[in-house]
Amino acid sequence: MTSSLAILPSPNDPLHDLLNELLELKQRILSGTVKQLAELSVDNTHSECLLSLENLLHYIVMRREDLRPLQARLAKAGLSSLGRGEPHVLDNIERVINLLARAVLQQSSGDRNNHPPVDYETGHRLLRKRAEKLFGKARAQRDGYIMVTMPSEAAANFELVNQLVAAGMDTARINCAHDDSATWHNMIINIRLAAKLQERNCRILMDLGGHKIRTRHIITSKDKAGSKSSKKHARVHHNDWLVLSKKRGSPEVYDALFDVPVKAVITCSYPDIIRQLHKNETVWIDDGKIGTVIREKRGDAVLLQVNRAGPRGARIKQEKGLNFPETRLNLPALSERDRKDLQFVSQHADMVGLSFAECAEDVLHLQEQLRVHGADDIAVIAKIETARAVKNLPDIISGALAHNIQLGIMVARGDLAIELGSVRMAEIQEEILWVCEAAHLPVIWATQVFESLAKNGLASRPEITDAAMAARAECVMLNKGPYIDYAVSILSDILQRMGDHQYKKISRLRALHW
Repeated sequence: MTSSLAILPSPNDPLHDLLNELLELKQRILSGTVKQLAELSVDNTHSECLLSLENLLHYIVMRREDLRPLQARLAKAGLSSLGRGEPHVLDNIERVINLLARAVLQQSSGDRNNHPPVDYETGHRLLRKRAEKLFGKARAQRDGYIMVTMPSEAAANFELVNQLVAAGMDTARINCAHDDSATWHNMIINIRLAAKLQERNCRILMDLGGHKIRTRHIITSKDKAGSKSSKKHARVHHNDWLVLSKKRGSPEVYDALFDVPVKAVITCSYPDIIRQLHKNETVWIDDGKIGTVIREKRGDAVLLQVNRAGPRGARIKQEKGLNFPETRLNLPALSERDRKDLQFVSQHADMVGLSFAECAEDVLHLQEQLRVHGADDIAVIAKIETARAVKNLPDIISGALAHNIQLGIMVARGDLAIELGSVRMAEIQEEILWVCEAAHLPVIWATQVFESLAKNGLASRPEITDAAMAARAECVMLNKGPYIDYAVSILSDILQRMGDHQYKKISRLRALHW
């Protein structure tokens, strides 16, 4: 790409200065993109994937700078402030340059593109096309899609599934961490039949369980090391001492080893994780209900001190999740169970969910395994649920696009909130939406949307606001509950209403009716 405009000396004209700044910004974006593309193998990348890949890199390079002062001056001049240009980054900048060139020099910018960037229409078209490929044709009354996690009874209760499709479910999620292939098969029969009877699209996402590390045995001072753990859960408080151990043992043994009063000894579903833990790293128990810090490590055991448990303490229970946000977990992309489940998944699913995707190689490895099963046309949903996954998100997406992988991104907000903290999570969920829009990839907004409504039949006010914000993603996921069909119908109504007012970050100025 060449330009007939040189960097102009400023005659103390704000428009001249803006033109110069944008020309310089454009050049930095182009130079940075060339460097990043050189690190990728794109010889066999399809044209549409290459367009999205280049636009993503344009966005990533641009967002490494603080553009707020430039944005303010552009807005003051009545021009695009670049804040809604994710799907067409360079085209947006070039159009502003062209307007400024006409205003300042009474001529167009003269840019000649041998390889034109994604324009406004193409960017939005690519995103919609990929969303329809994943989730099917959108319903007439709304653009957004609704995904619902199937409860176990969906295998035997056809009427439940039929009601969900009627209420507005577009995709059924089967969590492979639960149930078995026979149960999944019956679920799929019911889903396909309900969709056929109602003449609706209803895609199936089968979500691989992944390496979800959970508590196993909880041994308190009242338990004997060789017996089953007491069913009465240990309650822990701030500053209490716990031991996470590879092997079962009584607290009294660890009292002597660590020279502190140990409240309980915990074993976990992946004992080898102990070797990867280090002093001062944090460990969260039961989806963040209990926070701890590693104070010491000896052999196959680490000493944890509770630093978050609520004013009345919290109970440690078996089969609850463990999170290690500061630990580099050297785990393979697929667990042994994932590999076994993949044979069934490859034969029945429209999409496969990759739990705990953390780098581009994880997605590429899953794609290779799908190819082995003759199912490399199945879409991959990369679940972003760790701090490392957030950091590597541009690489995950770039790698998938370069290899022509049909990809969607799930924002697993529950685990992310534990990994990042709730405050950081608030901004990260926004940034993920922006990065995916720049890559023209669909996003699934997941975890605790309408949780109270699905479980209790009554939504809180914050849940309503959260659901409205979720409309900026292509798909919103609901979890199971006795009132799930009602939750689906309410969410469908909200998505329809919000679609009239908001598309991504763009406010739609439909006439107000007050």
